[in-house]
Amino acid sequence: MDPVSDRPTGGGTRLERLAGAAIAVVGGVGVVALMLLTVADALLRSFANAPILGANDLTQVILAVVVAASVPLCVASDRAVAITALVDRMRPAAGGLVRRAAYAASASVLAYLAWRCFVNGGEAAMFGETTMLLRIPYGPFYYVLSAGFGVSAVLFAVGVLRGRLGS
Repeated sequence: MDPVSDRPTGGGTRLERLAGAAIAVVGGVGVVALMLLTVADALLRSFANAPILGANDLTQVILAVVVAASVPLCVASDRAVAITALVDRMRPAAGGLVRRAAYAASASVLAYLAWRCFVNGGEAAMFGETTMLLRIPYGPFYYVLSAGFGVSAVLFAVGVLRGRLGS
């Protein structure tokens, strides 16, 4: 059992656990990179008057990867933000129906975001959109976000179909 949430741990197939671990490592490395970059840039800017060239550009693209990794991890571990004050006071059947509707709505919104990010990635590539200083292309990062949102949408949809709805 997870001591924080009282939920069982270790669920899913071996492939699901490996994929989750890989995504968690990517997200974790991204967060650490953001922290180190921000601290180093602030210290160099303050004490040496020499900020890191392109730190904002790197922050933008690393943050896109972190978000793309974090959203499906939150959904897969059933830790998406939910306000259940009213649902908890409902009868179990009504609460289950409201939860299913919320999962379905979440799946729909995330599917739309995945589609828009995919379209935006193509447009960014077509127009050659890049970051300001380092000229890092935006297209691949839109596709990374699209994949993260798409996986999250599928996870919510599976939750509706299987009836696996958070507490």
